[in-house]
Amino acid sequence: MNDDRMSTDRWITPYVDQPMDFWERLNDQFGPDVAEVYLPLPQDILGSGRPPQSHEHTPDFLAHGPFPVSILVNPITLPRPASTMVDAICSTIGSLHDKFGLAGLTLAQPLLAEPIKERFPDIPLTASVLMDISRPLQISMLNDLFDVLVPSNRIMRDLPALRSIKDAFDGRIRLLVNEACLPGCPFRIQHFHEMGSGWPDPESLCRDLLEQQPWLRLTGAWVLPQHLHLFEGIYDELKLAGRVTLQAPEKYARVLGAYIRRKTLFPFEIGGGPASILDAFPIDEAFYRHTLFCGHQCHTCNACRNYYQEHAISSGGRNHDR
Repeated sequence: MNDDRMSTDRWITPYVDQPMDFWERLNDQFGPDVAEVYLPLPQDILGSGRPPQSHEHTPDFLAHGPFPVSILVNPITLPRPASTMVDAICSTIGSLHDKFGLAGLTLAQPLLAEPIKERFPDIPLTASVLMDISRPLQISMLNDLFDVLVPSNRIMRDLPALRSIKDAFDGRIRLLVNEACLPGCPFRIQHFHEMGSGWPDPESLCRDLLEQQPWLRLTGAWVLPQHLHLFEGIYDELKLAGRVTLQAPEKYARVLGAYIRRKTLFPFEIGGGPASILDAFPIDEAFYRHTLFCGHQCHTCNACRNYYQEHAISSGGRNHDR
């Protein structure tokens, strides 16, 4: 699978604040593969769930960028009751849609979906990964309001669970491929709250845990480009995260290109965040395939612990991209 062929996958990629020539170069390289570029709703309306970022070039991108634009409305919790925020959120969405024509909206709050769908029936709605949909039962609670669903990161390394979601959902399944968060991380909600609340330099709350049990880094929600073929038939489109981790233009293009062409990358190279494996750590396909069917019964299985111990010494110190 490590060849030069271009995939036929549909990619949704993050906005990073770069001048127009960056986006034009990206369009020249990968234009047919990139279906949407996503960015958050303006910060003064609703937090994005991530640390504040530069938006110097955003107006130019919205007006003249070569890619369709979709908008994130995805703080993991809303600061006020959803009913009191709908009008302001819809007003902003309407203004953006009138000016630029939105290709989609991603929501982390199902309470917003119905009023937004009523006012903008032509804009496809995506259920965010932050909605934490991991069971078919949850899909019945969404009332057919969503056109696209991003499954929870807790099942990204569980192919039978992903298949059950695919079978239960009538719309498109979008997989987020390069997130390194620990599935079901007990610190996740507080981490997203701190990232989205304007707190300066929010820390990685799982750092101490990963120092004590570094093998847990092997269990993150990532799919490496060379292993995407293992997920064929599960997804309709693919999403690249990285509004923070892929801000450098050369890294953005390198990572996106590797995924599109399914070129081999190490986990530390994909822009997965602080829970990533930090060194040039080899992930062979036999081990990765095992983790897709093991059921994550880590209390009875030592596969990840043993694999980490076996490879940690030989891989240490080779990461030149920190």
